[in-house]
Amino acid sequence: MGLIRTIALVVLTISFIVFIALFGRLPVFRRTQISFLHQLLWRHIPNGFIAVDERLTGRRVSRSLSRTGNYLMNEKHPLVLLFFLGLQVIGEVLFVPAAWDRLSASQKFIIPCLISGPMAFLYLSAATSSNITTQNHGTCMRAYPYDFALFHPGYFCSTCRFAKPARSKHCPICKACVQRQDHHCIWINNCVGRNNYLWFNLLIVATAALLAYGARLGYVLLDARLQERLVPSALTRGSVSSKRWSTGLSWAEYWHCWAWAISVEWRVGSVMMLTMLSFPLATGFLVYHAYLVWAGMTTNESAKWSDWREDIRDDLVYRARISQLRETYPKLPDDVEPRDEDIRRPWPRGARAKWWLVRMVDGRQPTLRKKGENGKEGVGEGAGNEGNEEVPDERWAKVHSLREVDNVYDLGFWANLKDSMLNRG
Repeated sequence: MGLIRTIALVVLTISFIVFIALFGRLPVFRRTQISFLHQLLWRHIPNGFIAVDERLTGRRVSRSLSRTGNYLMNEKHPLVLLFFLGLQVIGEVLFVPAAWDRLSASQKFIIPCLISGPMAFLYLSAATSSNITTQNHGTCMRAYPYDFALFHPGYFCSTCRFAKPARSKHCPICKACVQRQDHHCIWINNCVGRNNYLWFNLLIVATAALLAYGARLGYVLLDARLQERLVPSALTRGSVSSKRWSTGLSWAEYWHCWAWAISVEWRVGSVMMLTMLSFPLATGFLVYHAYLVWAGMTTNESAKWSDWREDIRDDLVYRARISQLRETYPKLPDDVEPRDEDIRRPWPRGARAKWWLVRMVDGRQPTLRKKGENGKEGVGEGAGNEGNEEVPDERWAKVHSLREVDNVYDLGFWANLKDSMLNRG
């Protein structure tokens, strides 16, 4: 019992810390205990450690750890990918040989398929690039329309010197702008973007399937071992129904038997517990990305929409019809703002932005410089200081709820699924 409790607590603690570290900044957890724990993990605990280290060593230890952490989190390296791959390989090396002689023919066929799936998709996710280059920049510009909320035409990447395509983002780790950038994933040492989003999701599905099957198979094998040990077949020979080993046991006795089985079959038992406790984390990734597909968003866009929601609550956001604003702000050149008819299929021609969103720092309605009858700036004759007078621009109306804002990238679940998985550069 003590062994099971110790292993379970260790694995659960690690899984929970990883969950907090990876998911704590998501908008859905904002102003929750998960967000507080994320800040505690990434801000308060490090600051407390630095304060102590300042007194003891003059921050020599914290500077060394900071350089190490900066390399691990902000540099492109394969260490985490190798750890992820090594964890899978070590688990399989421990589990499969110990269980092979007790497997049925169908199980011996399924296991190699389940093992090869995550490895193949891990390779494809890591090796497939969604970076924007001089060769594919024109194609990337025509991949998605601008929504004039999260993405506006006319912005240039200060590093890559490219006009930024809609739904793209510059990754400081990959040191490139990425098409339809979702996030940079340290597990695959690559950005998840337009070209490898399919492989990344298949990696999550394959990993979750492997964990679920490994947990189930480990349970079946250890349960059979307990049945053989505690209820030999000779005792139930001739009985109408065979007796289960757990019949009549108290909970303490039940877990004591499992502790014995895991200690005897430690290779199968330890891998079984690891898969059981890791499966919820993989499932969480899968559910979250299914939600993103349903909502027509990426992880990057989800954070941006959350910022807009907060600004709307603070009465800082206005919108105006793009058709009306074109009188003041004409379209940019085609190489900066592609024409609607140039947006590539399968993106539907009818899915275009109708509203232009702005964020006003002071919350005041955008203004328009008034002109006199002679066409000069100002009021009336446009003389004196009155030429600088600005009046509220009635084309802009305050946004009171995020429901008033359309996400032009949300075409419905099946269209979103087709776009995210099959619309590749």
